[in-house]
Formats: sequence, C-alpha cells, structure tokens
Amino acid sequence: MTKSCGHRSSGALHTRGLRTWGTPSGVPVLLLVAVCVLIPSARGTAQGSANFSGMWKLTKTDPPVAAGRGGGGRGGGISGPYAETTFNQAPETIAITQSGSDVTVQIGSAKAVFTLDGRTMSTPPGDVLALKTRAHWDGAALHLHYKQGMNWGRDILSVSGGTLTLVRDLESGGASTTRTLTYSKTS
Repeated sequence: MTKSCGHRSSGALHTRGLRTWGTPSGVPVLLLVAVCVLIPSARGTAQGSANFSGMWKLTKTDPPVAAGRGGGGRGGGISGPYAETTFNQAPETIAITQSGSDVTVQIGSAKAVFTLDGRTMSTPPGDVLALKTRAHWDGAALHLHYKQGMNWGRDILSVSGGTLTLVRDLESGGASTTRTLTYSKTS
C-alpha cells in the first residue's frame, strides 16, 4: 500500500502525489479533466462565429436552374406565397441581417426570421399555413430550416471573405432539388 497526502490507498497508481485511478500510462486525472474541459470550449468558439450580414448577389449556381415549366427560379411543384421568394431555387439577391440571437433573411419582398436558439418561429403565429423557421449552428456553418404547407427547405450557409456559399435543399410533393449557390457581397 502506498500513501499520498496522508491517505491510504489500495492499488491506485500515484504520480507525484496526484491519483490516476488506473488511467493509461499513469496520466494524472487532473490533466484528463483539464483536457475534457478545454476541448468543448475550443469547439464552442468556432461555433456561431461566422457573420453573414450584408447584401449578397448570386454569381454561380451548380447545377444551373432549368428554364421553362418548373424552372425560372421556382422549385418543381412549389407553390404558395413564398414560392418566388423564400423557396426560390436560386434567388438573385439575398439580404441577411444577423444579431446575437437571430438571423433575418430577405429574398424579394419576403422576410424570414430565424432564432439562433433552435426554437421554431411561425409567421404569422398560429396560422396552419404559416412560414415556419428554425436555425442551428454546425461548427461555423449555419443551418436554416423553413417550411410552408407541403414545401420544405434547408439552407446551409458558410462564408469566407466576401463569398457566401449556400447549399439549398428544397422539397415539395416528393420532388426535391439540391443546389450550391455562390454569392458575392455587394454591401
């Protein structure tokens, strides 16, 4: 039996007075606790640190939006008051305003507010056909989810310098599209 700090111990490893309780290679528990505390906090600093505020103009669409029926910016089968704006397959311009607690995205005349606490917002509140929005961070990427009637959408935003990359998934009535949209900042 060994003693450390005046206490008896049966079989516990000791490294310079710090108990390791059978940790690999005799690494002190205090060191393991410090690492466990620092890893999540380092990961948390990158999360939510991107700023998407500004006016953005479309520069590239991959794949291109087909012209003709179902094309022209609208998703195949997408209808309703947000078909030409929020659910547009490749909006020409997007205005984004970001604060500490929410993000507002304006496409054409439509504004969608996303809270950054994971709550679902409804506009107008209580309406069964309301535009429902929610957001969450995945590292430095911001995920914006929106739904109106049978129309679903998700945008994954990332920013680097004056370039906004938006991966847009749209679904309506079983048909879905995914496009990568690249925008340049105009203001």
